[in-house]
Amino acid sequence: MLNNTKIISGNAYLLDEKNKENIKFFSREELNQILSLYARGVSSGEWKDYAIDSRNSITSFSIFRRSSEMPFLKIVKDQKTKRTDEKWQAVSMSGEILKRNKNLDSLIKFLNRKNLSLVK
Repeated sequence: MLNNTKIISGNAYLLDEKNKENIKFFSREELNQILSLYARGVSSGEWKDYAIDSRNSITSFSIFRRSSEMPFLKIVKDQKTKRTDEKWQAVSMSGEILKRNKNLDSLIKFLNRKNLSLVK
């Protein structure tokens, strides 16, 4: 029973800081590129909301047409993938991988070329 118990001595915030080291997220440059793409979609009136999710080694930026719907598009960064060409992925609402790439620049260029809109 005591095997799973953690004993914290001293400052409890040190444990929080140690856990933060394991969290992977978008860098400032990556987030700027993604938000620039998102801003173009918002200015055209297509996109209304976004969400950022991070769990384990995967971080995703989800784009919504409306807040109450499923994500229209997800930009996913996988930190621990063994294949370098799958670090970045663009995933559709249905879960289909639209594009895989090793860097974000190429993925953003692909998404800019595509006329991404919801087909009814």
